[in-house]
Amino acid sequence: MADEKEFLIGSRAVGENHPAYIIAEGGVNHRCDMKIALEMIRQAKQAGADAIKFQTYKAETLVTKWAPRYWEDPEPSGTQYKIFEKCDHFGPDEYRKLAQCCKKQEIAFLSTPFDLEAVDLLDKLEMPAYKVASADITDYPLLERIAETGKPVLQSLGASTLDEAEGWLKFARGCGIGNICLMHCVLSYPTALDDANLRRIALMGRRFTEVLVGYSDHTDATVCSEVAVAAVTLGARIIEKHFTLDRSWPGDDHYHSADPHILGEMVQAVRRTERAIGIEYDGILACEKNSREFARRSIIAAREIRKGELIIEDMLIMKRPGTGICPTEISKVVGKKAARDINEDAAICWEDLEQQ
Repeated sequence: MADEKEFLIGSRAVGENHPAYIIAEGGVNHRCDMKIALEMIRQAKQAGADAIKFQTYKAETLVTKWAPRYWEDPEPSGTQYKIFEKCDHFGPDEYRKLAQCCKKQEIAFLSTPFDLEAVDLLDKLEMPAYKVASADITDYPLLERIAETGKPVLQSLGASTLDEAEGWLKFARGCGIGNICLMHCVLSYPTALDDANLRRIALMGRRFTEVLVGYSDHTDATVCSEVAVAAVTLGARIIEKHFTLDRSWPGDDHYHSADPHILGEMVQAVRRTERAIGIEYDGILACEKNSREFARRSIIAAREIRKGELIIEDMLIMKRPGTGICPTEISKVVGKKAARDINEDAAICWEDLEQQ
């Protein structure tokens, strides 16, 4: 598409004149269990999501073995490596099965790549767009490899300044990336409502006028419908929400993720909101036609007016319906003579007035 603020993710158009594109962020909530992963795809589709997104990484290429964790977890080493190592068991065969299942379910398959090998793997699976994690906004080599695929790029801005986003955008353009969505995000799990700061979406829309703006949500699932609705109202065209089959499962992501029921409620809330937002227009809706005609007022005879009488304001009253002469025209009625008898409570017509 020529307009860079409107592009395709697969066969689905995304942009300001289209429904918000909703991504169920499955991450690694499949627990490296293919049955769970396939069920997540089916449930995300049933809930109304446009895409389900996973994460493709290997602990050894993501993090050093000594990098400290910045979140609480009972695992005794205190390292990020030990946590990521538990969830990196899917390989090419598994992702191929996920992509095939998505195709069968008619939901877009997405996965965030965390290394160059993952980019190549996902490109071979004909993934329609790339989502880049907030923490990788500075990984320009990763972005260069993604640019080679020619696919749209969705970049989260968690823990980033808009100046950093400006730098990323300049580099992305230099790499030849044309279709971009910058995603407001708060890199805190779960994000407190007081920290969600959704007004940044509108700020981003004013600053980055040439690209789409979206929102990647980390608030608790119990409030995500309201938050998603507000984000769409403020201009987000892509909404991403963490997704799990069971919020009670152990782990640092399940408890604040949306389950299938909550995801479905969020999707429906967004769709209802989009219907209510409507389009920018200046005019009268078809549903208002009768109200406009019969609830507005006309110039009415307050008493019987005889033919030849000079009409003064005391002879007139403004009443419904608005099918006669509009009260805004009263100066053109007052001072005229009646061309015929006019009954009390009758609407004044131009034919009732002598034309001088």
